[in-house]
Amino acid sequence: MELPTKSNLIKIKKSIALSKQGHELLEKKRFILMHEKEKREEDLLKIEKEMKEKEEEAFMLFKKANVEIGINDMRNIASSIVKDNSIDVKNISVMGVEIPSINYDRNRPLIRYGLYETSEMVDKAVIAFYEFRLIFIKYVELKTSIERLNEAIIKVQKRASALKNIIIPKDEETEKYISDVIDEREREEFSRLKIIKRKML
Repeated sequence: MELPTKSNLIKIKKSIALSKQGHELLEKKRFILMHEKEKREEDLLKIEKEMKEKEEEAFMLFKKANVEIGINDMRNIASSIVKDNSIDVKNISVMGVEIPSINYDRNRPLIRYGLYETSEMVDKAVIAFYEFRLIFIKYVELKTSIERLNEAIIKVQKRASALKNIIIPKDEETEKYISDVIDEREREEFSRLKIIKRKML
């Protein structure tokens, strides 16, 4: 407990004011982060549905292509896959939270193969898997962003709760104690001065 002096009373009042301002800012930050998270969660639900449909389509086409040209030719085509280096992951800041922003070339083909012993079904399967990949990249970006935003929201909530339920009440209790002691001293001093004045008269 602080010593009951006027300077400490001024100091504790300033501290309470700053804590209340900090709590208000944290609540605003939490609201913005929640809004950002909710937007991404809505997008994620759409992406998950789309991704599941595209995955099922791609594997169905793959199975048909496998039947049409045989597993050995499919292996040869698969071995012609070119490593894709077009993906570039950067972080952007949302209220101090680093979330991923994935940039990639949507038009760059993932695999190249000759026309010999292939079929239209192979082409369809390749296109379907390529489209699935684009959706999956977006899914990963959204999922990671939501996780990071959620972690930040929990931290902000803990800090805001600590200010509201622990720090501010404790400081207000200290302020009341110091104020009460100072008031009591002033009353005693006033009474003492009255007695002295009476005696002098």
